[in-house]
Amino acid sequence: MKLSLNFVFVSITILSLVLFSCEQEKAVTTKLSLAITDSIRIDYLGLLDFMDIQPKSERILFHDRQRGIILMTDFKGNQLLKMEKGGDQKDSYGGFLYSAAKIKESDHISLVSQNGFFEYDAKGNLISHQAFSEDPPLLAGRAAADTELMEHNGLLFQKGLVAWGKYNKTEDEYYNQFQLLVKFDPENGTAERFINLEENSPFRSTGRAYEISEMNPSLTILDDKLLVIAGTDPYLNFYDINSPHQLLNRKRIDYPNYQIGEGTDRSKADPKALAFDESAGRTYTLKVYKDYLITSFSSGYETADREAYKAIKNREDYSIFQNKIKNKYQPALLLLNHQGETLQSLALPDKFDHRQFLVRNGSLWWLSKFNTDKEEDFVKIYKVEIIEK
Repeated sequence: MKLSLNFVFVSITILSLVLFSCEQEKAVTTKLSLAITDSIRIDYLGLLDFMDIQPKSERILFHDRQRGIILMTDFKGNQLLKMEKGGDQKDSYGGFLYSAAKIKESDHISLVSQNGFFEYDAKGNLISHQAFSEDPPLLAGRAAADTELMEHNGLLFQKGLVAWGKYNKTEDEYYNQFQLLVKFDPENGTAERFINLEENSPFRSTGRAYEISEMNPSLTILDDKLLVIAGTDPYLNFYDINSPHQLLNRKRIDYPNYQIGEGTDRSKADPKALAFDESAGRTYTLKVYKDYLITSFSSGYETADREAYKAIKNREDYSIFQNKIKNKYQPALLLLNHQGETLQSLALPDKFDHRQFLVRNGSLWWLSKFNTDKEEDFVKIYKVEIIEK
């Protein structure tokens, strides 16, 4: 039997559409969940932040922010290096890390501080130091996984918030000139802040006063794009990673029951005070994992609880309110595809820290949640995969 070319073409087209439709339906209906595949226990009395992990060499890097200690362990929990370089000794990086340090080849450690770019060997000996070519900005940094230092073509990218400047939160100029990120050039010793708040973000369009914590960004790198979420603003912004960092797309994130930060009346805002609005929804962390983007977030308080929170006058009222809403608002995860389209929300296990996780070698690595009720003498790192139910 002979078939015309038109018939064959139409048949193939219909079949392709059917197969595409089936794949789309599968993508929508497939339910995903977190699965712990391994865990590592590190015995340590103190508060540790999770900075880096290298599965191939089985090394983990922590920071004890209270003691200023950088700790390297292996996957068996053995402490391989306990480095204190925050003083005024000759090989010190200074008292303040801008971001999480990195594990390099041969267990070397690289980091950026207010004194420049440093590399130490596996025994804590200083290998190299590149000072800044001029005074760097006074960044509000944090040596933890949610302030990961990301590398692209020799440049380093991270959050770049500065708490104080020429203007304050009651003035338009403060938001018009506010910049979210910083990029470092280790070779030339430079630091350049960039990426302004978008004009249609609530910070620049409502005329309200916002705290710096409400603009605290999350960022990651996907191919040649910088992906940025600015604090309580539920939009995923795609920027060209190359200067002048053109905005390529701005896409609303479909967080469930999300309550955007409302800010405060500028006439009533204290320009010198730093505060934190617990009632506002916000994004904590943004990562690329396989075919997904993962955000950790809080949706914020529903209207009645937000009003009750705003009416708190003293510590006793605050304590009563916290007991009332205890466990009501839990951080969660949201999965998106690489285009920023929402796929599914996931409950975050209570034993996971909602901010500190990394993607290494195709797996997720999560820090255990700090126990505020009982002092523990250990932390755990969980290896996690996202699987189909």
